Amino acid sequence: MVINCVVVTYNRLALLKECLAALKNQTYSLNKVIVVDNCSTDGTPEFLQELKHDPLYFVIRTNENVGGAGGFALGMKAAVQEGCDYVWLMDDDTIPASDALEALVQTLQVDENVGFVCSRVNWTDGTPHVMNKAGLLYDNHEPIKVEVGGQTALRCDLCSFVSVLVSTAAIRKLGLPIKEFFIWCDDIEYTLRISKAGYSCFYVEKSIVCHKTASNYSPSIDKAPVSMAWRFYYQARNRCYMKHREMKCKLFFYISVWNMYRIYKHRIGKRNDGHKDEFVKAVKKGCKDGLTFFPEIEFVE
Repeated sequence: MVINCVVVTYNRLALLKECLAALKNQTYSLNKVIVVDNCSTDGTPEFLQELKHDPLYFVIRTNENVGGAGGFALGMKAAVQEGCDYVWLMDDDTIPASDALEALVQTLQVDENVGFVCSRVNWTDGTPHVMNKAGLLYDNHEPIKVEVGGQTALRCDLCSFVSVLVSTAAIRKLGLPIKEFFIWCDDIEYTLRISKAGYSCFYVEKSIVCHKTASNYSPSIDKAPVSMAWRFYYQARNRCYMKHREMKCKLFFYISVWNMYRIYKHRIGKRNDGHKDEFVKAVKKGCKDGLTFFPEIEFVE
């Protein structure tokens, strides 16, 4: 089983070094590690230049910051073109345990139609990272389990790009993540695209990675710091795209977007600081732009 890994990085050199060291220490060896440098300015380019003679690494440097979505689209395209069966995705602040990949690979034995398998994502204190929980599937209020090779996997339909192993066959058939998303919702849209296409998808509890964010947070608009307000433009706009793709009736689509905006404003109203206007401005523009935001899906040649 040939596996290429994609790491998207931006101005987090210390974490990138830790991530790459953990990847090199995997009990299941990687074929290639594709590092997409999103035009970093902190010494990352110089560090990556030192790796150019190591055949394990394939470095892509963008001319501008294309966001996580653009970075993953570039990296996945290169990973598939380099030749592999699966592509392992993660951010530069993801530190996988040494057997994280091996546990994912073991789950691939479940059937021949696996679209993706994803890891348990913990924060630095060992608790589950609230931003990176997989969307588990249930039957009679119980997670749907499968046993393979002495370990349990749970069926799911979506996950984040923080440690997910994606089938190259699925990538070729369904295309790449939508680079125009820039940030937020690109992973949800993409993994749902795979599961809705009929592929089997699994969450693997024994595959553990640590997501070293500054805090164990979720992007809740009523609690997010004002420095994150601009990001909610992309969340609102990208959610509009997802709604549009699911709804054939334009009227229902417009009503759904208006209702989404109404819910955003209600949640912003719960903020107890003086920054409500910044968040309202971001989501209002996101919803407005989302009415005509219909990017094309790119496929791997």
